[in-house]
Amino acid sequence: MLSVNRRVFIFWAIFGGAALIRLVLSFGISAPDIGPCLKQQIKGSGVVDEDPSFTDAGQVLVVLVSGLSVQKASPDESNGNECAADILIKMKTKLYPRFHYGDTISFTGKLSVPFNFNGDTGRSFDYRNYLAKDDIFYEMKSAAVVLADSNANWSITSILFQLKRGFVNNLNSALGEPHSALAAGLVVGEKAALGKDLLNDFRTVGLIHIVVLSGFNITIVADALRRMLSRLPRVWGIVVGAIGIALFGILVGGGATVVRSCFMAGIALSANLFRRDYSVIRALAFAACLMLIQNPMILLHDASFQLSFLATLGLILLASPIEKSLTFIPDKFGMRGIVAATCSTQIFVSPFILWMMGQLSIIGVVVNILVLPFIPVTMLAVFLTGAGGFISVFLCRVFGWGAHLLLGYELFMVEHFARLPFAAVYLPAFSGWWVVGFYAVFLVIFLLVKMTTPFKLK
Repeated sequence: MLSVNRRVFIFWAIFGGAALIRLVLSFGISAPDIGPCLKQQIKGSGVVDEDPSFTDAGQVLVVLVSGLSVQKASPDESNGNECAADILIKMKTKLYPRFHYGDTISFTGKLSVPFNFNGDTGRSFDYRNYLAKDDIFYEMKSAAVVLADSNANWSITSILFQLKRGFVNNLNSALGEPHSALAAGLVVGEKAALGKDLLNDFRTVGLIHIVVLSGFNITIVADALRRMLSRLPRVWGIVVGAIGIALFGILVGGGATVVRSCFMAGIALSANLFRRDYSVIRALAFAACLMLIQNPMILLHDASFQLSFLATLGLILLASPIEKSLTFIPDKFGMRGIVAATCSTQIFVSPFILWMMGQLSIIGVVVNILVLPFIPVTMLAVFLTGAGGFISVFLCRVFGWGAHLLLGYELFMVEHFARLPFAAVYLPAFSGWWVVGFYAVFLVIFLLVKMTTPFKLK
């Protein structure tokens, strides 16, 4: 009979091997053949497969195509130029009329392959593989779209997206700009509504993670929520916190990015439930391997997964020792734990963010400490404002007063700290091996400290 250690080893060898095999096989994935339609004026029909995103320039749709063909030059032309169906296409179109998830549409435009590009800091963005991870290999940059049939599918996803739209409309009516834009960014991740200048301010002060729904902010909120419920029995606090994170995921529409982020946050939230060393690390590794088996391309091309994993790992490894050294901060309302969680995640994700974006906020830790403790209560106030709007306008306005006050404080901090000289530093593109080296050195130091210190992971 195999020993317990050998069974554990075999389990991880098989499980990790499956994730590795899926990762290797993902490098051979190629775009589906669409015949003569590429770089041609085409026409087609399909169903809106995701909730559209809206910007000042228009709206972006992801369409599951049911039929696609080269647009005929004349009615007498042959119909022999039909292309593949059952593929996803990302297309940009005019802001109005607005389309929604589940709508059946017809469209015309030129079909092209996505191309990579360089950002303002000289860093190359692998846009092609970023879309490919979601099975999107083609796009239309200027599509003419006509509604063929309004969404009549009362699926759970459709209901969730309708709930989200109503929620955002309630925020807009109760809060006004830019407060409603920040509220929508906090709760449903609609960062486009904030505008370019305000988004740059959030990047400068190191707070962009709270409005992009990348998993970084969800991890912080999960830990803050757990600590706010710390007066409850331990298991009850964790259960209530997990339910809160799940409800948050449902509220924002339950997209793939949100599901992954909430899953990672759930691992962090359960950290206090485990008592033995490395149990949480094993849980985190299990979650990561499970996600990689489901979609291996997220390892290299999904910033949400990357930041979620790093933020959760930093929270597990660093939050407890940092909290023990912050005895000068009062523990009332879990303030010491929130500061420790903020510092631990900032330390762990900063090298990756600096490599990815080329910008490091000098005052990021200070602003995060001043703002993040208010994020959970702000999100609660925003939630009550948006949800109250489904009941009555008066209730929406009552909760909106408190939300407006909290959002105003956060906007004040962002705008004023962003104006400080040397608020952030900018670095040219550098090799990702420096980031790998940072985490390798950290791992070595952590293991050496652990071998000499009776330290237990929370």
